[in-house]
Amino acid sequence: MDFRFDKLFFGGKIYTMNAPGETVEAIVAHDGKIVFAGSDEEAARYPVREKEDLGGRVGMPGISDTHIHLLMDCNNRAYVQLNKARSIDEIVEIMRAHDDGASDLFTGCDVTMSDLAENRYPHRYELDRISVSRPVCILSHCLHVTMANSKALELAGLTKESAAGDACVSFCEDGEPDGIVREEAYAKYFAPILATLFADEGYRKGILKKYLADYSRHGYTTLHAISSYAAAPPLEYFGQYCDLEREGTLPVRVIINSAHFPDTLNTRTGFGTDMVKTGAKKIYLDGSLGGRTAAMREPYSDAPGEKGDLFYTKESLVAAFRDAYDNGLEASVHVIGDAAMDLAIAAAEEVYPASDERRPEKRLAAAGTRRLRIIHASIADPSQIDRLRRLPVILDVQPNFIHSDGGFAPDRLGPGRMKFFTPLRSYIDAGLLLAGGSDAPVDPPLPFLGMECAVTRKSIDGFPAEGLLPEEALSVYEAVSLYTRNAAYCSGEENVKGTISAGKYADFILLDKDIFEIEPTKIHTVGVLKTVVGGRTRWERRSEQ
Repeated sequence: MDFRFDKLFFGGKIYTMNAPGETVEAIVAHDGKIVFAGSDEEAARYPVREKEDLGGRVGMPGISDTHIHLLMDCNNRAYVQLNKARSIDEIVEIMRAHDDGASDLFTGCDVTMSDLAENRYPHRYELDRISVSRPVCILSHCLHVTMANSKALELAGLTKESAAGDACVSFCEDGEPDGIVREEAYAKYFAPILATLFADEGYRKGILKKYLADYSRHGYTTLHAISSYAAAPPLEYFGQYCDLEREGTLPVRVIINSAHFPDTLNTRTGFGTDMVKTGAKKIYLDGSLGGRTAAMREPYSDAPGEKGDLFYTKESLVAAFRDAYDNGLEASVHVIGDAAMDLAIAAAEEVYPASDERRPEKRLAAAGTRRLRIIHASIADPSQIDRLRRLPVILDVQPNFIHSDGGFAPDRLGPGRMKFFTPLRSYIDAGLLLAGGSDAPVDPPLPFLGMECAVTRKSIDGFPAEGLLPEEALSVYEAVSLYTRNAAYCSGEENVKGTISAGKYADFILLDKDIFEIEPTKIHTVGVLKTVVGGRTRWERRSEQ
């Protein structure tokens, strides 16, 4: 027999995600792609070199995370985790307990202001209680606020003279910086310190090798790696992932989205290989709800003097969009506040062609790679949604924020704006295409948690009991689509990934539960048994796991 094809996977129940409820029993893979997906009987006609019986297990397309700060997420696993701290005293205690007496930068992460009894971030003199001789930095949960002790400020060269007039730095009564810096001040003062560490290519590759397999464990087959601020050194270097691919140690496909495109490399979206390629130009338009730096039309309900920050004018944002458009790049813009959404839409309408086509797939196909991805899109009212639906826009949303931000968002926004928080159903009903990401390390890269939040509109602890705007809930099929079929549009790859179809990559996963048959409140408990990328098993659960 002429064994012309690589492998047959048979005897399964694999959801194709081409349509609700559609399944196949078998997949024939060759040269990394699917050549057949259908019944066991039909698949048996294909002469293959290898066969694998799936034993009736449930499968689905591989999962994409469309927004993950990949190297940062890997690196943050080595930081002191402070998500359980409930006061500034507890932050100090936890950090001191983990201090090994070294002299290098000592970093903690994952602090949420609203979790602390003081309802504020710790200042430099409180962090000096951890150490006065060792530089200490604490990263907020949202990663838009950095807290530093006096030694770290000295190392960063952050003084009342150097920071004079800097709106992203706050000060003590004595005029000295209080150690709490926001947004671009991180890039200016603290990124150069970390740059000495991340400049070591061996360090970067070692961190990636150590932790990348963990993403396969969660069912990821594609990760959209998001770079740092434009003013900070890049973390997602193209070459580091290419090296891992050549070495055979890259278990997932990586799409690099960078604030440094096209400045450092005149490239276009889609340049690269099947495993590593360029994605979108990243633009940061505002900050976060957690740090009250997301740009709002009206002041925050729990801080009447604060409205957040916009990092672009309309003219400069139009120029950034035009730069991406003219260079054949998708643009991706970080937008959380409603004022930021106003600005993003107004600038987009100057650059991207409008269309009355109701089907988002048609609008995006006509735009090619010159698409606009709006990341987060946390708040949008009906008038904004009506303008968005006429543009070649992908909304890269994070349903997991319902779990992590749902506790404090009502206080930040007040009832008038809260009714427009993460309006997933309104987006879809208006004819917009939604993709899903985690924003790790802001939130853990747990895709099934995100899917559950999109369906239940609750945290996994069941809060609030009635759901957070339950009228904005999605069906399970729609929620899974965010991380599979829809996610492929974020890199212009809808013709090669996202569903189980002939001609697409043989990327799929096997599950320990049927995600479409369990209770929606149990979706976060779904586990992955096997992750297949390009027809090759990249991760498989051992019996003891």
